[in-house]
Amino acid sequence: MASNPAQRNVNGHSVQSSSSAATLNDSYPPTNVLVTGLRRSGKTSMLQVIFHHCLPKDTFFLDPTSKVQKICTDSAIPLEFWDCPGNLPLTSLPLHQFSTLMFVVDIQDNFNYSIPQLVETVVAACRENPDINVEVFVHKADVLADDYKIGSCCLFLCGSSYGMERLHTFCSPLETYRHVQQRVFDELQDTGLEIEMLQLQFHLTSIYDHSIYESFSQVVQRLIDPLPYLEDLMNVFCANSRLSKAFLFDTHSRIYVATDASPVDGATHNLCCDYVHLISQFIPLYRDQAQSDSNDPSRWSSSSVRLNPDTTLAYWQITSTLAMVVLLPSETYDSRRGLVEYNLVFFKEGVQEILQVEAERCRQLAAPVLAS
Repeated sequence: MASNPAQRNVNGHSVQSSSSAATLNDSYPPTNVLVTGLRRSGKTSMLQVIFHHCLPKDTFFLDPTSKVQKICTDSAIPLEFWDCPGNLPLTSLPLHQFSTLMFVVDIQDNFNYSIPQLVETVVAACRENPDINVEVFVHKADVLADDYKIGSCCLFLCGSSYGMERLHTFCSPLETYRHVQQRVFDELQDTGLEIEMLQLQFHLTSIYDHSIYESFSQVVQRLIDPLPYLEDLMNVFCANSRLSKAFLFDTHSRIYVATDASPVDGATHNLCCDYVHLISQFIPLYRDQAQSDSNDPSRWSSSSVRLNPDTTLAYWQITSTLAMVVLLPSETYDSRRGLVEYNLVFFKEGVQEILQVEAERCRQLAAPVLAS
C-alpha cells in the first residue's frame, strides 16, 4: 500500500513522494530513475499500473502530472522513479543523480516534436552522466494493434527544405517502432554523440498487456549490480532440480529481477506474471493481520498448480519482497518434490546473502556522501 505522500521542494519545483512497497531501505540512497517525455505520453499511467495496481481502464481519469512525483520501491535494490511533467525544463533536474533515463514516446505522436525532445534530453543527460542508461519506451502500441486497426493510417511529418511534408503510410506497430528507432539513431549521430558508447535500448509497450512488465523488468535488471550472481544461482538451481524455466519476481510490482539462462518466452512470462498477481491477491485472506510479519520466513507463502498433465507451475517466497516462480514437468514435481524444496533452501540462503552483501557495499559507498 502507498504511504501518505510527503511534499518538498527541489530546485524550485514541488516534489511529491510516495512509497509503493511495504519496506524501504533507508540506510543508503536509492537508485534514481528519471521518467520523462511529452505531455499525455503515458508516463504516469505506466507507473500507476505497475506500482500502484491501477487498472488500465482507470488511467483515463488520471490528472496530468503538474509537479515531480517520486515513487519509491524496494525489492532487490531500492529504487526511486521520478515522474516529471512534460513541460519541466531539464535545467531544473539534477541529471547527474540519475542512473537511468526513461523517455516515453507516444506512438501516435507527431514525431517532429517528440523525437527532437528525446534527442535533446539524451544529449543533456549524457553530458552530465556519460554512464547513464537510456531507455526509450515507444508506448501505447495497443492503439495500432493489427487486429482492430487494419487499414488505419499513421501520419508521419517529415521536415524538408520546402517546408513540412505529410507522408501517409499503412504501418503496423512494429514498423512504426522501427521507424522511431532509425530516426532517433539518425538524429543522435548528427549531435556528435558516440552511438557505440551510448547505453540505449528501445521497448515497444502497452499497459493493456504484459509488455510493460517485461520492459520494466529489463530496465531494473540493468541497475542490479549482483545480477550475474543471481542468474548463476538460478542456473544451478534449475539444472539440479530439472526445472524448465524460473523467474525471480518482485511480488509487489510483478517485475522479474532475474531469470535463468534459457530464453524468455512471452507466453511463459505472461503466465508466471499472472500467477504472481493471483497469489498476491489471496495472501491477505490467509494472514492474521494482527500478528502477521512479512519478514517472518515461517509466514512466507508457497503454492503450486498443475496446468496440464505434463506441466506444473510452482511459487515459493524467497524474501519478504521476492518470490520464485518456476515451470517444471509434473513428473519431476511429483517424484522429486523433496529434492526441489531441499535445493530451494540453499537457493534462498544464496539470494539473501547476495542481497545482504550488495546492501552492505552500497552502505559503505554511500557513507561519505551521507556524512557530507
